[in-house]
Amino acid sequence: MDDSKSNDNPRAVPAESAAGLQRRQFLGNVVKAAGGLLLGDLAAPTAASAQPTSSPAPAVGAQKFTDWGWPQPYEQISAKSKQWLQGKGWWPLSAAWIVVWSSEEMIGHVLQTQKLLEKRGIETDWRTFVAAGFSNEAFIPGRIQIANTGALGVLALLSNKVPMRALAVHSPALTHAATVPLDSPLKSLAGLKGAKVLKRPAVVGTTTGSTNHFGFIAAAHYLDLKPNEDYTLRSTPPGDLAAGPKGIDVFTIWEPHVSYSTEVLKVTRLLEPLDPYYIYSGYYYGRLEIEENAPDVMQLMNDAFIEAVLWAKANPDEAVKSLMSRPEYGRLGSDLIVKMTDRYLFWPKPTVYYPFADPNGIWPAEEARISTWAFETGASKNKVTNADWQNMRKTSYMDATFDKLGWRVPEKPPFLPKDFGGVGNLPYKPYGAALLKGAAPFPEPGELKKPWTFKGKTYMP
Repeated sequence: MDDSKSNDNPRAVPAESAAGLQRRQFLGNVVKAAGGLLLGDLAAPTAASAQPTSSPAPAVGAQKFTDWGWPQPYEQISAKSKQWLQGKGWWPLSAAWIVVWSSEEMIGHVLQTQKLLEKRGIETDWRTFVAAGFSNEAFIPGRIQIANTGALGVLALLSNKVPMRALAVHSPALTHAATVPLDSPLKSLAGLKGAKVLKRPAVVGTTTGSTNHFGFIAAAHYLDLKPNEDYTLRSTPPGDLAAGPKGIDVFTIWEPHVSYSTEVLKVTRLLEPLDPYYIYSGYYYGRLEIEENAPDVMQLMNDAFIEAVLWAKANPDEAVKSLMSRPEYGRLGSDLIVKMTDRYLFWPKPTVYYPFADPNGIWPAEEARISTWAFETGASKNKVTNADWQNMRKTSYMDATFDKLGWRVPEKPPFLPKDFGGVGNLPYKPYGAALLKGAAPFPEPGELKKPWTFKGKTYMP
């Protein structure tokens, strides 16, 4: 999707305000023609290509919206569900998100700092982890009840029969990559085959139980790389992998660690993306007992998730500044976080988080494909099937959230190219952030089923 498409939507927003120009200065030219708010077609319209919307409309009929597009008033947790959570010892609810994970980090931070669950009457105690394995150690015994991990973290839960319910796909199509030391003779992962370049099995650094591990498994399977013959794995935290420690030949990490390592620290160089071998998915989920006994809480969790996306898109400067105030982010620098948040949160359509459940569609099929290899290589102790991946999610929550907003469920994931060849037809053509040069226009014709108001403008179906 290129910048020119931003001008194709007849529901274009008028030219940028002074606040939008301040946004450009803050970004330091990282973001170009897409403009400030980065939700929808926010490039300045021309007379030939777009017409401004009607005058600002904070409400549609009797429906009122926040400035960031969430319908008012907030629905509240039922007394029965609150009582059940209290009796379970889950009041406040314990929730966690993972730091330094592009897009997910911002959604988790906004959920926490804007108290979006509390606005729905749900007291919440938030904490953070650095990777899925640590989150699972808290989720499995029930010390946290809301979690966010990549697909390999979810695979571990499914393999161990941990009761959970996924609500939203997290950071879909997030780039993972293999990097190498600056002086490495390797030119591609294919160079590991037969130890033909290094003359020994390569030491591959990954984070066991996280999706960089998942991505490398996918690449190794496609390239016919054999464990112990062509490579050995060394589990290392992602932050350490980004630093390029000695004794490791290949580092597998996700964004923003990839760019931090290659562009900020400049201690490694990109060997190759893992995207052609594996389409990343992560999940936002809760314990299944909540659905069984307090289903309204699951719906409120889902609503708060999408509201966090909208709040961040409507308040990008404030969102980035707030995230950068956390101690984990000072070393990364605001330029990198802005670049990553643009690519994986501000620019994609807000409908990318829909947890498609078609067994022949992208997510269950792609996840089942990789989990089969994880089982064959010993990364998963039990075989997890397409049906398992399908059943761990429930689309009705996101359906209800979209209905409140007047959004239509997209026919296919918005991050896929139009000529996507299907799951398993490798190598995959570029997708996700690789297709975006600015904000994807939203809403486009056909994406709404009733009026929706965002930043004082009403968009019509």
